[in-house]
Amino acid sequence: MALRTLPSLGFLFHILLAGGVLAQGNTQTIRGTILDSDTRQPLIGATVVIVGSSPIKGSTTDLEGRFAIAEVPTGRLDLQVRMVGFEEQRLTNQLLTSAKELVLDVRMRESVTQLGEFEVKAPVRKGVVRNDMATLSARTISVEETSRIAGGINDPARMVGTFPGVASDPGGNNTIVVRGNSPKGVLWRLEGVEIPNPNHFSDDGSTGGPINVLNSGMIDDSEFYTGAFSAEYGNVTSAVFDMRLRDGNDRKREYTLKAGVLGTDLTAEGPIPGTKGGSYLANYRYSTLALLDGAGIVDFGGVPRYTDAAFKVKLPSADFGTIALYGLGGRSAILDEDRGVADDTLFSRAEFGSRMGVLGLSHTKTMGESSFLSTSVSLSGNGSGTDYEESAAPGEEPLELRHTDDLAKWTWRLSSTLNSRINARHKLRSGVIVSSEQFRMYVNSWDPDRQRMVVNLDRTGSARTMQAFSSWKWRWNEQWSLTSGVHLLYFDLNQSASVEPRIALRYQIRPDRAFTFGTGLHSKTEGLMTYLAQDIDDAGNISRPNQGLGLTRAAHVVAGFEQQFAEDMQLKAEVYYQHLYALPVENDPTSAFNVNNMSEWFTNKPLVNKGTGYNRGLEVSLEKFFTRGYHYLITASYSESKYKALDGQWHHSRFDLGPVANILGGKEWKLGPQGKDRILMAGFRYSVQGGQYYTPIDLAASIAAGREQEGNPSWSDKGKSVHKVDIVASYRVGRPKVSHEFKIDVQNVLNAATPVYYYFDSRTETIQNVPQLAILPVMQYTLRF
Repeated sequence: MALRTLPSLGFLFHILLAGGVLAQGNTQTIRGTILDSDTRQPLIGATVVIVGSSPIKGSTTDLEGRFAIAEVPTGRLDLQVRMVGFEEQRLTNQLLTSAKELVLDVRMRESVTQLGEFEVKAPVRKGVVRNDMATLSARTISVEETSRIAGGINDPARMVGTFPGVASDPGGNNTIVVRGNSPKGVLWRLEGVEIPNPNHFSDDGSTGGPINVLNSGMIDDSEFYTGAFSAEYGNVTSAVFDMRLRDGNDRKREYTLKAGVLGTDLTAEGPIPGTKGGSYLANYRYSTLALLDGAGIVDFGGVPRYTDAAFKVKLPSADFGTIALYGLGGRSAILDEDRGVADDTLFSRAEFGSRMGVLGLSHTKTMGESSFLSTSVSLSGNGSGTDYEESAAPGEEPLELRHTDDLAKWTWRLSSTLNSRINARHKLRSGVIVSSEQFRMYVNSWDPDRQRMVVNLDRTGSARTMQAFSSWKWRWNEQWSLTSGVHLLYFDLNQSASVEPRIALRYQIRPDRAFTFGTGLHSKTEGLMTYLAQDIDDAGNISRPNQGLGLTRAAHVVAGFEQQFAEDMQLKAEVYYQHLYALPVENDPTSAFNVNNMSEWFTNKPLVNKGTGYNRGLEVSLEKFFTRGYHYLITASYSESKYKALDGQWHHSRFDLGPVANILGGKEWKLGPQGKDRILMAGFRYSVQGGQYYTPIDLAASIAAGREQEGNPSWSDKGKSVHKVDIVASYRVGRPKVSHEFKIDVQNVLNAATPVYYYFDSRTETIQNVPQLAILPVMQYTLRF
């Protein structure tokens, strides 16, 4: 049944942005592979047609499920994929350029209703994740979409800040707050395996940073989850980034060169000689500012230096399945000096560096006609180091060491998942994940009370985490589907365990309308630094008060509604409640300290799992997907986040933001005479979010002590709402086998300066603030050939 076309709620946007774009003149090839999503078997005889082509251009898959459509005019297009007995797919807004073939990996789902010789037409749902075990609170992250979102600067972690219920860091990092939870609760995965925080200049315990290590040119369409997770996701309470590396072109060599403010990089891909379907993909990037500094073109303090690389090698085999070797790594460092403006007096110096890396080997093999097994082994490592020195008195040298740390972790992980289709209605997915972590951690900081350096952390050792899950999906009919499962988590450092049942339901009341519901238990470990932190008394006795700390736990409940007004317009709403329990709070009946108010680092305060709390809220989004040359998205959410520590009082959590809203849009225009592949794109984003809560600073006590002292009551003051306007524009020129793109992405174009954080400045004996990130223009040139 075709979807009903209702009057658009975004009528104003239609008037302002109406107009189509279809570049012609240059041509390129579209090809790919079509597989059964449940068994990974190739689908023979599936048809792929370019929607609206005249005469009709299309192709049919061969014995290996491959198809190819040659000499397709470049531009944006939709593809219709059909196969007898499978639900029809429509791949919308595919961008075809003259410099690169469009290579697709299509997975089709068997239909519950078999119609003999006729294909089954399912409703076209956009933004839906590939993982069909995920029923709600899930969204696809499209790389192409990331490139045209204002303020996204080609970073998926920044792009998700436009999703309902997600708030970005106004200070400029890509750290996110999801449904009132601490950013510490975000989980990163790559190729189905948990990885360390993939960001440059990141502290241990954090999940974000200013620049993502993973280059956008390496990423395939990925997935983002915000709650009520399916059974395969464990050790997480806030959100999941589930990223995938794309495959390289297995037929021809292609290259992409980018030069911009955030880095200069080269991506290469192509076939591996002597293999059928084998390919490689590799990227290397270096800090542009560091290059300019080395050449003497720029000269200022605090130049950020970073480099990263990534690769993927794919080797398919008819007998042994598909093997993929992949890797990702990055290093970053910065030297920052605090000097007087008038006399260049050196007050302090900080040198910081961080590193991370992942090397993995995955294997996927079909098991008969109804199952496939995916297994992955990976070695990951991450670490950071800091040296901070300051003068004992203004202008006094040499500087004295006030903090030093050296943190390193290496983790082996084994993950294996078996997917089985019993029939068109029933599907099972079960797996195990085993992690073995080795660590070396040292932190030595100045204690102002004792007036000496004190070791807060000094430990080497290992810790292991074991997880298992099983998930069952039952599609009763075309309207009702049920997903249920259980996740098991065990952490051997403190012998903590968790059994987490989960269930989700979807009711497709009609092709354009659906109701969803999901609930489940979730838990996560804290950062290793928190468990291993130590305290040394005046007699030299060492205690580690938190080594027996248990898991942080939560129960999620989500209900949702989806309404499609047309194939390219969708309204979604979700209401959620998260009951938080076993929160780590300070073991002090007068304290309101809660680990979930931290976004990184650790504490050596004695903690117990006796805190409780909740997050609750409502999210609404109206999205007009990119068709006819334009798109827009309007999101609004309101959340409340509170907790209770051992003091027995209810407190606002630090991330109790309240309202968060976004309005964004974009438009493409075809320029020049017919046959010229010239595209101009422009977009904007306006965002507003409530300020974070903070504990007021007691100025008088701070002046008397010579350092910051907290006032009362705890977490009682709320920061001002943060408003921001971003713009993006690009100009793309296509020539046969080569394309050029010039792009500028400007964050905070109005240069708003709302205070975000407050601190006590002992030199001026005043309370100062750190404003939101100032105007930041990011320019980039891209050459594809």
